[in-house]
Amino acid sequence: MGVTVDVEKKGSTLLASYLGFHSDFATITRIYKFLAKVGWENHCEATRKIWIPDGKKNGRWVKPDECVLHDNDGLFGLQLNVLEKHYKDKPLLQFFSRAFGVKSNPSLDDYCKLWKGSETSGHRLLHDECFAFWRFVVKHKSSKKEQIHSDNLLKLPVDSGADGIMLFDKHDVFIADDLQLKDLFAQSSSRPLFVWYPLPSSPSLPWTMLLELYRKVGVRMISESVKKAELSLTNTSRLKEVNFRDIMNAKELVRLILGFLAGSSIKMEADKRHEAVQCLLNLTVLETSEPIAVGYTLLFSSGKTLEVRSSRMCRWDRDSSKFFKQKMNKSAGRKNLLQYATYFSEAIAEGVLWEMEDHISSLSELIKLTFLLKFNEDEIGFLMKSKNLQVFAEDEEFLSAAFPTKKRHGTLA
Repeated sequence: MGVTVDVEKKGSTLLASYLGFHSDFATITRIYKFLAKVGWENHCEATRKIWIPDGKKNGRWVKPDECVLHDNDGLFGLQLNVLEKHYKDKPLLQFFSRAFGVKSNPSLDDYCKLWKGSETSGHRLLHDECFAFWRFVVKHKSSKKEQIHSDNLLKLPVDSGADGIMLFDKHDVFIADDLQLKDLFAQSSSRPLFVWYPLPSSPSLPWTMLLELYRKVGVRMISESVKKAELSLTNTSRLKEVNFRDIMNAKELVRLILGFLAGSSIKMEADKRHEAVQCLLNLTVLETSEPIAVGYTLLFSSGKTLEVRSSRMCRWDRDSSKFFKQKMNKSAGRKNLLQYATYFSEAIAEGVLWEMEDHISSLSELIKLTFLLKFNEDEIGFLMKSKNLQVFAEDEEFLSAAFPTKKRHGTLA
């Protein structure tokens, strides 16, 4: 008569085949629980559908690959059907995973598709949305996945303030590795320029790891992306030539630089380091009462540029072997002294190490400190020992030849 006796084996298949005729959520749930209990396996494409309820009597059937068991970050409510929202029973969720192959959580591909949607929609992201996305990406990063990110992530988040996070072409956003340049361009740009990162930094999304990932997908450092132009002085007739050896204890400055060049980070040979500091000794130093203008140009992928101007207190023109310095106002206070020390040390370090950019910052910091110490011989000696820097016999001979007298030179200009 065709009556099904083996309910668990044949009856489960029959029940599953009639699932599509139901729309009552309670009925469908009972059938799912029975199928889960008997270990039903889905071998028919027609039954590879999952019911997503909309109320008690309405809903729709969807494919398993359009579903996910969990969405811990709450990002995929519009992209995927999150089953735990509808089916609270844990064994049922396990059943959907086993019988239908529903993935437990959104995959990397899902996250990439989600970001693509944000790129094309143009809407601003909430902080929590952006944080959750990049936390997942950083947590699951690998060399292979970084290549996927590089190919798929065309727009990246920028710091847009309280109105939400905007996305811009990754070739037109920058990492603010130079805070002075950041301030200059941020004040002059009509739109945000610098990539977003969480503040304060979170253990689950350290900003250092996020910035490293940004670099690997193609974001440039602002310091590497600008062209610097030394602008001419407006009134060259008021330039006054001064003796480099008279404006400071130049011998101790040269000693410090020689020790740095001989140190373990560079290990420059004696003749090379003597040549490097000789260009410093050959400088014509010109003093002016006005600030020294500097221009910076930032080039975007569209071909457009953003130009800003700033002023510095010192500048080394290698082509002409001239060092321009603004006359220091000694009565302007400690802040002015620190600014002068900063600009002076940067100009000297950039001039000496123009072919070794990776070491400019370290040398600049040392020179700045010795400037603030007024190039005191004893204090510089202690500083060099504390940094494990020393000069050798051939350096002492060079110093004696360059500075033949023992006379102590003047104070800072």
